[in-house]
Amino acid sequence: MTQISEKCYYVISMNHTRREDRYVLLWRPDDRGYTFRTSTAGKYREALIRAYLGYYNTGCAAIAVPCDVIDPLTVMTTPRDQYDGPDGPALLNTRANWKILLANMIEPPKHVPEPQYKGAPRRKETA
Repeated sequence: MTQISEKCYYVISMNHTRREDRYVLLWRPDDRGYTFRTSTAGKYREALIRAYLGYYNTGCAAIAVPCDVIDPLTVMTTPRDQYDGPDGPALLNTRANWKILLANMIEPPKHVPEPQYKGAPRRKETA
């Protein structure tokens, strides 16, 4: 009998990834902090993400993107990138990568995502 494994997702932090960050910030396992490296990021089951879309895929705070979309896009960090541990795979914070992330979200979120990367439009301040 063949087992079908459930798709897994990384949760991208929209509100903590800043334009000056070299890498996109991911959620750690069990909603416990953030990391730049996919090797230390949480891999969230599709059923969990779908059950709590308003939390994991809001558009303004977070988006959920399949691991199999992100993993091939990663690069190895360098020794000077010792943000949160030893070198490991991370996703560069670029316009090209954000286009792929936004095109592969689990569902269209309630809020329109406004990713921050070098060259991204500045967020409008609300009164």
